[in-house]
Amino acid sequence: MRLTLLAVCLLAGCTPKVIVQQTLAARVHRATVACVALPAGPQKAKVCSDALLCQTSAQSAAEAVQKAQAAVAAGGTDVAAEAQAAGLDVLADVACKRGGW
Repeated sequence: MRLTLLAVCLLAGCTPKVIVQQTLAARVHRATVACVALPAGPQKAKVCSDALLCQTSAQSAAEAVQKAQAAVAAGGTDVAAEAQAAGLDVLADVACKRGGW
């Protein structure tokens, strides 16, 4: 899935920030599928908890990336927004890796 997204973006000329957003979305999708696929029980509770952490942190990262992109589109650069987006991307990466996504 990740390779397909990368190939499409390379052909379409996506910016690195768009690739980050698409990668986060793919990881959240995998986390959601893993949660839904398990039968009720303690394992499902743990996987779904990890999936929620992945989803929440990925959403925050995607919103921060969009805010940084909006500043660039307006003709400026918001250093604080760029730093926040980079930090939240790392946080989302760690949160999703915790669940194996």
